[in-house]
Amino acid sequence: MTADRLKKFKMNPAGDVIECGAMKKLILAVGSGVLLSAGCVQVPPPEASEKFNFPLVKPEHECMRMLLSNAMGYLNPEHGLVDPSSGYPVEGWNHDPERGLYLRAFTQLTAIGERLELLANIAAGYADNPFISGGQALREMELMTANLLSDQTDPQVSDRGLLGNFLGLEEAGRAGPLSEEVEKRTFVEAFGAEQAEQIWGALVSKQWIVPQQDGSFAKIPRKGDYGDRFFTGGLAPFAESNTCAKIMAMLDRRVVQIIFGDNANLTASAAKAIGALRHSTLITDPVAMKLCDRLEQFIVRQEPGYRHLYDAEAGTFVFGWNATHNRFTGWEDGSGNWIVGHMDYLVNEFRGPLCFVVQRFGFPPEAVKKAGFKIKPYRMADGRDFYTLATWHGSAFQSLGLSLFMQEMDDPGWRGILENSVDINVDFSTRHKLPGFLSEAYSGNGTEYTGDIGIPDVAVTDHPRITDAPSLYTLGAAYSIAPDQVEAFVSNHWKTVSGLFTGHGPWEGFNTTRNEPIQFQTTAHTLALILGGIGSAEENMQRYLTWKSIYSMENVQGSESPAFDFLAEPVQWIPWSPVGDRLETSRRDHELRISGNAVRNGAITVKPPKQAGLSKGALLICYRAASPLNAVITLTGGPNVFSNEIFVRFDAAETEKEIWIPLPATPGLEDISELVIRFGDESEPPPVDLTLTGFDFVP
Repeated sequence: MTADRLKKFKMNPAGDVIECGAMKKLILAVGSGVLLSAGCVQVPPPEASEKFNFPLVKPEHECMRMLLSNAMGYLNPEHGLVDPSSGYPVEGWNHDPERGLYLRAFTQLTAIGERLELLANIAAGYADNPFISGGQALREMELMTANLLSDQTDPQVSDRGLLGNFLGLEEAGRAGPLSEEVEKRTFVEAFGAEQAEQIWGALVSKQWIVPQQDGSFAKIPRKGDYGDRFFTGGLAPFAESNTCAKIMAMLDRRVVQIIFGDNANLTASAAKAIGALRHSTLITDPVAMKLCDRLEQFIVRQEPGYRHLYDAEAGTFVFGWNATHNRFTGWEDGSGNWIVGHMDYLVNEFRGPLCFVVQRFGFPPEAVKKAGFKIKPYRMADGRDFYTLATWHGSAFQSLGLSLFMQEMDDPGWRGILENSVDINVDFSTRHKLPGFLSEAYSGNGTEYTGDIGIPDVAVTDHPRITDAPSLYTLGAAYSIAPDQVEAFVSNHWKTVSGLFTGHGPWEGFNTTRNEPIQFQTTAHTLALILGGIGSAEENMQRYLTWKSIYSMENVQGSESPAFDFLAEPVQWIPWSPVGDRLETSRRDHELRISGNAVRNGAITVKPPKQAGLSKGALLICYRAASPLNAVITLTGGPNVFSNEIFVRFDAAETEKEIWIPLPATPGLEDISELVIRFGDESEPPPVDLTLTGFDFVP
């Protein structure tokens, strides 16, 4: 999802948008039609809680159950959040149509997949509710599946079995988004070289287009006075209706923009839906079994598209493909050259779906192996450092994903990383009085939707983060990792959390600076809250993998690595410096001391006698240090675009301290040839006096 999503469609202002004030108390029986005004207190009828059943949510976790019950109100057909012709969910719910956001005019693949998955969970008994019965859920799945198979072969919205991410919901069917660029040659072909040059120049003068690279194509900002009503100035000679319509048709061309990650989200959701339909309660249901076959047909027909997106030379998937302009998705460098984007960073919301696509279609493990990562420490309120994978934006969404389904919690490394991520988000939100986690969302600043919401300490970017706009949706995935902890967190913030409730589910989040709800809802977020919270994704995916006779995760998680002692005698510790700084090492009784004065840039290469595996475990570092010290450990084992780096913080310690760093299970950590530990600071060169008493990989 991108911040400029809403610029890509001509929004239909017709769509009935129902305004609903924030409620200060929970309504379990959201189906009863009762809405509470601000500040009112009303006790729901005794039978209200019986209308919702989430068997995998702990019975004693009342707050999480009530949060999920309210979120299920989003499914109430009265709210019109599903396109009747396709069965696809709309993009979301906007509080105030006067702001110009009409989120019912289009949809996206992640939301489609989530609704499909949720319907299957309802049919399987994981999410009983008063709005959609199990039988109705199967019927709605039939409609969605029929349209997915149809759209999959429609060249207006798909290519090679993959769908364009944003789909306009129109009476005649689905439509792709408006093109963000236009090629000059299309004007030459339509008007001839001389007149095309005049039109192109007038469009540039009006700032309707911004030429790129060599001027052969241009970006279309669509800002200000844009459209057929504004053919003035240099465009006045072309205002005649036929010519004007011809120009606007070229500018407002619909495109088929295929994005790997969003298609992978849909593929994984379809597989999890099949897994839910293969639950013991449905395995003899002919409608459910036919749906399994139809959904599997949809998945199988996606393979040519994924093969097209796999760059065998790079060993990774490209980010996307513009089928209309016959070009892979990317950006211009400083010299105007087109750089194709690749899925080469491991830690984002597409990690699980990427791993599933690799596993399901038998792609080489390099597609995961070459995805690099960074690990950073976060200092908790009690002074301890917790280490986790750093995301680009410091977002809980990128760290936890929409749900966990690739056996992450069965692996000690992934489990440690994910548990630390939950601990970090709970700690940061608790210290800053945030009633939710920081993630990509609407910020509460007008109509701004942004990915710049996150925790600075665990972000790769050094750009400022927005830290006053917590949202609720990642609490679902977090609950599947640490249910007791998340229940306690929601309980502690219950007054604010329940104040976000409406008859159509909770608002996006809460802006703590403005002290008010963020009155937007995103379908992908609301359904992620439910799917993560009900906790069935792992077992549903396991049923699917078993059905397809896929029993090993080694292609995407690597093989199990044995314990390794990096302080053992055969391992070499070689000091060096690119700027001539002097570092010294000395060994004594299984201890290694590293020392140096005013180190700007010093390094130690740690070279084992043979390649070491570091997948499926953690690093345990024991040390003493004369003064605080920062270091960066680079793990070298392959030609990754992004180096696998661990940022380590050593405190001053006269007695031994420990650092526990969980490592992701990935084939990229199977064959580490060396570690490079860097110390120093160009602006304030620190002294180095560090004694390592332990440096082990622990499976």
